[in-house]
Amino acid sequence: MSHHELTLAYQRLLQAARPSGAREDLLTASELDRARVVQSAPVRRLQQKTQVFPLDVKASVRSRLTHSLEVQQVARQLSLQLLHRMPHLQPLLMPWLNLLEMAALLHDVGNPPFGHFGESVIREWLAKHLDHAFTLSLGRTPSADWLQRLRPDLLAFDGNAQSLRLVQSLQRLDLTCSLLATLIKVPRGVTEGVADGEGPGFFCSEQPLMQQLRQTLGLQAGMRMPLVYLLEVADDLCYCIADLEDAVDRGLLTLTDVLSSLQAAEVDAGYLAAVIAQSTTAEEGFFTAFRQRLSMDVIAVAVATYCAHEAQIVQGSFRATLLDKQAPAVQLLSHLRTLAREQIFRSREVEALELEGYAAISGVLDRYGQLLTLSATAFSALLQQGKGSPLLQRLVRRLSRRHLDAYCRGLETRVEPGDEEEWEWYLRVRLLIDYVSGMTDTYVQAEYRLLQGS
Repeated sequence: MSHHELTLAYQRLLQAARPSGAREDLLTASELDRARVVQSAPVRRLQQKTQVFPLDVKASVRSRLTHSLEVQQVARQLSLQLLHRMPHLQPLLMPWLNLLEMAALLHDVGNPPFGHFGESVIREWLAKHLDHAFTLSLGRTPSADWLQRLRPDLLAFDGNAQSLRLVQSLQRLDLTCSLLATLIKVPRGVTEGVADGEGPGFFCSEQPLMQQLRQTLGLQAGMRMPLVYLLEVADDLCYCIADLEDAVDRGLLTLTDVLSSLQAAEVDAGYLAAVIAQSTTAEEGFFTAFRQRLSMDVIAVAVATYCAHEAQIVQGSFRATLLDKQAPAVQLLSHLRTLAREQIFRSREVEALELEGYAAISGVLDRYGQLLTLSATAFSALLQQGKGSPLLQRLVRRLSRRHLDAYCRGLETRVEPGDEEEWEWYLRVRLLIDYVSGMTDTYVQAEYRLLQGS
């Protein structure tokens, strides 16, 4: 593709169009997106969601918010270096930066309390209780549509897909289509062939939104927004280094442990020696220098790969990552990921935190899950007239108004022709998931203690 053709393709992908139909010029639209994101409740709640270690008064340990701020900064560095080598994109510099930085701030807002472990707890609870609750509520055999589409969609709960639902369907931020599409890491739903071990990028409840994004931006099914590749690199780079730094800060590992592991890494010896020597002798400290050097080298790899495959990325035919596995910096990053998995995530402190999270999330779901056993008529009476057991009356009054409004709107905008009872119950399960996944770590623990009477 010529530079002119590439520029036209980017202009199609980076638009000021919003799902509501509102339009501004591109720079103004991206600045409005920035204001809406920074001032949003989901971003504020990230400060009370754990990254890896328990949240406490030690301010140096990362929360989801501080992690997202770091991803935002690396994404900015990556973009500036990339756009410096792509003069045809200079007119899009500020909108591009606004778009990618705000996607970085939002990329974790859909994660439930206790992060990825919380995702697995919700999926496990659904797998255990969904079918029985369906039978109690509907009292009949499920349809083929339920078994092939709606049930798998619920069982595949994923924080990334929840981020899209949160900002558009629940918070109704009405962000530009370009920003919403940049939040979708996996551009497929469960019926579009999601790979093993991969969560969907959107739920059935957001299928109309996804169709609108694809039509507006010219995205084919399965095609990523180009900026998603950059966001993925920034996220990988930040959490791999940060987890080790936090582990040393909490005394879980020593710097000697980290250096010993690094020296055993299967990485080019000359490169490894240079990185270690530069980091250990730096006045600013090991991790500051190490992070700066590795970030610079990984960004250089990602920029080179993007430039080499730009046409494929823009056309949607690129199916790889920007990180060349043969590059020494990428091999070192991979080693850090393995070290974190073996030495941090299996530590007693982290696993103790996860056990607390398991009890809290499962306990809250157990109690609120009673709402799923009601018939549609009984649930409607509970919502509209407050008719029901004293316990269920009190439970339903604790649900968020935003979540209840999304449930009601969903009833009016069914995705496609199908069983009305099943669609209502699907939305009711979504209502429960929305409520619990939106909780912070401290809130879900407090709610669990309240429900337990302790």
